[in-house]
Amino acid sequence: MIRQKLTQKVLDLPKTDLARVGVLIALLLLGAVLSPGYLSVGNMRIILLSVAGIGIVAYGMTLVVISGEIDLSVAGIAVLSGMVGAALLPSGSAVLVISATLATGICVGFINGILTSVIGIPSLITTLAMLGIARSLANILSGGQAAYPDAMPEYLWFGSGTLFGLATPIALLLIIGLCTIVLTQYSAFGRALYATGGNSRAAVLSGIPVKAVKITVFMISGFLAAMMGMLESARLSYINPAAFAGVELEVLAVTVLGGAALAGGSGSILGTLVAALIIGVVNNLLNQLGVSIYVQQVVTALVILAVVLPGLRSRIFAK
Repeated sequence: MIRQKLTQKVLDLPKTDLARVGVLIALLLLGAVLSPGYLSVGNMRIILLSVAGIGIVAYGMTLVVISGEIDLSVAGIAVLSGMVGAALLPSGSAVLVISATLATGICVGFINGILTSVIGIPSLITTLAMLGIARSLANILSGGQAAYPDAMPEYLWFGSGTLFGLATPIALLLIIGLCTIVLTQYSAFGRALYATGGNSRAAVLSGIPVKAVKITVFMISGFLAAMMGMLESARLSYINPAAFAGVELEVLAVTVLGGAALAGGSGSILGTLVAALIIGVVNNLLNQLGVSIYVQQVVTALVILAVVLPGLRSRIFAK
């Protein structure tokens, strides 16, 4: 009985996701009216490439937020993971560099999970501190100098290669999205995740390993942050210890726009993907219209409010 109540929210997700899809379609049609050729294959590719990195790390953020926590360390993890990989470039082993990059993200995520769920430090404090620590360690490790993986085509493939006929970042955005949708909607772990975020005490009483669930989502978030850092560094052929400033707030905005409640217990990966696309479509259209970057930020914020407020009002009146 407890499990049925705790997982009921999962059944309500498609309606909110469909509403966001409607907004996305409306924005695409608006773009087609205002800018000829807006719906061309080339421009759609540009939009997908622009949101691939943010979308991938937002998947991890969504899992963390569903569990009732938050991860503000993603930008620091991306930078630190990249610099750990950069330190191993002289080895000439692409497997070593890529494995070390992703493993660093997992390890930092594991530390976040332990500090939050076992030690009991609020995730806001833990991950904010980890953001600063990771950035500092990245600069110490690199001496403040960037690295250039030009001689490692396997690494560069993540930014400029193709997979299944799609640009690698786009293919990974879709593949990882599909995997996380299956994880959250069609697995026992997904049910445990929503239960943990909805009511952790009731989840414990129903036998769900709440601490293990939270540690796992932080590790996934760290892994995907490292993946995002590698994709961007590979695309630019430039591993920068000062990169990704403010990315954590962009990712959080996409997560909230996608329908994840900061209180935990609700949200969906599909919603996050659609939210990332909404942001990408808006920014791309404004760029084509020659709108100032400062005006773009205002418009993007208004779009987020317009999409989020109806759902927020319904939750308030439901109480």
